[in-house]
Amino acid sequence: MYLYLIRHGIAIDPDPLTLDSIADDESRPLTKIGRKKIAQVADCLKQIHSHKGARLGLTFDLIITSPLIRAKQTADIFIDKQVSPKLEIAQDLKPMGNLPAWLMNWNARSDRNSISTLAIVGHEPNLSEWTELLLFGKVSHQLILKKGGMIGLKFPGNQIEIGTAQLYCLIPPKYLS
Repeated sequence: MYLYLIRHGIAIDPDPLTLDSIADDESRPLTKIGRKKIAQVADCLKQIHSHKGARLGLTFDLIITSPLIRAKQTADIFIDKQVSPKLEIAQDLKPMGNLPAWLMNWNARSDRNSISTLAIVGHEPNLSEWTELLLFGKVSHQLILKKGGMIGLKFPGNQIEIGTAQLYCLIPPKYLS
């Protein structure tokens, strides 16, 4: 199984003292530039080529997103660009989310064996910390996922367990847009 962790795109500033801002963190939408860059990321994923020119065309069987507006808008763009046919929302993917709870829910799903490529759209520092936990079993704060960036992890089966992942790819947004 492949798990892709994707950070949401650029959102409106959370500082209420700036012109382009919103006070409620959960309601911050993507900026116009953020939407454009995420659309470019989605287009790029569908057109990725290997070094020998073979088309890889990365798509996801399912995208699960944080319910926050900026993450949901990011996931919606992936759906609109047909990078995935299905979208779900998970409360555990909110900022400061609960990885053990999300893992328990994922590993208990009856349909998980039919999903070989899963993407989750979320926030920092969650995604970087979760990546370190899934890879190494501990958080060392060495990874930082930029907005619109993606980390790909490979698991030996369809169980996602702490400390069992292999790093498959780490793509900063500048290489996807």
